[in-house]
Amino acid sequence: MQKKIAIILLILFIVNILSLPVYAQTPSINSPSAILIDSATGRILYEKNAHEKMYPASITKIMTAILALESNKNLNDIVTASSEAVLSIERGSSNIGILPGEQLTLEQLLYGLLVASANEGANIIAEYIAGSVDEFVKLMNKRAAELGAKNTHFVNANGLHDDDHYTTAYDMALIARHAMTIPKFRELVNTAYYEIPPTEKYKDTRYLSNTNQLINKYRGTKYLYESAIGIKTGYTSKAQHTLVAAAKQNGLELIAVVMGAKLEGTKYYSYEDTINLFEYGFNNFSIQTVVKPGEFIEEVPVLEAKNNERVILQTEQPLEALLPNNIDKSAIEKQVYPLANIKAPISKGDVLGFVTFKYDNQELGRVNLIADRNIEQEPMVIVKNKALSILNSLWLKIPAALLGLLILFSIIMRILRSRRKSRYTFARDKRKVRYISKYRKW
Repeated sequence: MQKKIAIILLILFIVNILSLPVYAQTPSINSPSAILIDSATGRILYEKNAHEKMYPASITKIMTAILALESNKNLNDIVTASSEAVLSIERGSSNIGILPGEQLTLEQLLYGLLVASANEGANIIAEYIAGSVDEFVKLMNKRAAELGAKNTHFVNANGLHDDDHYTTAYDMALIARHAMTIPKFRELVNTAYYEIPPTEKYKDTRYLSNTNQLINKYRGTKYLYESAIGIKTGYTSKAQHTLVAAAKQNGLELIAVVMGAKLEGTKYYSYEDTINLFEYGFNNFSIQTVVKPGEFIEEVPVLEAKNNERVILQTEQPLEALLPNNIDKSAIEKQVYPLANIKAPISKGDVLGFVTFKYDNQELGRVNLIADRNIEQEPMVIVKNKALSILNSLWLKIPAALLGLLILFSIIMRILRSRRKSRYTFARDKRKVRYISKYRKW
């Protein structure tokens, strides 16, 4: 009997253990530098040497595309390839065979850039947007700095190796996060296959197959990732394999960056690490409610309140944030910022400050704090304020009245002096006339 009970208890224990949520440990990442962020907020979920300077290779083209799409150029514009743009790329580097003098639309060039990683396409776009590759590179560095990239320096538009051409996983995550806010960019980087029809210079159709195996079933299914939605691969012998990728699942969009990844046989650690990062993110994090509207935050005193009444500060709106599934909500820090010298009268719903929430040294957001009720002013304070108002009003009116009287008195005195002067002049002139008349008789 005891043996049966022991077996039953063991079974219940095992079932209970199996029913508990399982959380993956920190992912094992082989690449020397990597990062995983929430696309919506930029919140970092994982990082490894994310601020170390690395060579980007063709993930450089993300910035090239941003500038092209943010320019005032029309995607249907016809662009002519210069000899310099086509012939200056390294022999054997990725290209789509554009010929000097060939004409393509800006949109076709962008598909060539992001789907097939066309190096000559990057040069042609750069010349069209800025007049020259050098001027375009200046725009690239300026825009990168504007997006918060502090350890990035570009010297070309395509990512071909240069010792002074570098970035970091963190900076590329910032750049990619911005790029994914551009609808056309999202479309371009999630295109597995694209065709460019024949041109006057090139008589065959170009069939472009995306270099990103996460989204391209035509390149095999080993690394095909159902939730992936882009973005861009890169490779040079110095940079090794680089990859910026995005994936979306259950409303949560993540961006992963891996740099310096190795290839061992048929194992691409750029894909292996990226998928591990995505699985870690999707399995361990979710959008959760931090606070709901109307939640109590703090009670504070109110100056001049009737009966010294205090007011409760409560949240005006909800706040949701990406958090670990197994989070202890008590670990979320809050900092309350009430208005200085809150004074009656107060109406229910008045905004009286705000509260910020932080987890793992990253701010989750802020919420307005509002009054939970009406607070009346102390009657004696009302009387006092009324009296002061009247007194202040009198103090203003009395000087104004005195000034008015003074001005009026001055005007009257001027008029009186003017009249006396006129009478004096008239009398003097009259005596003068009489005097002259008297002597004329002689």
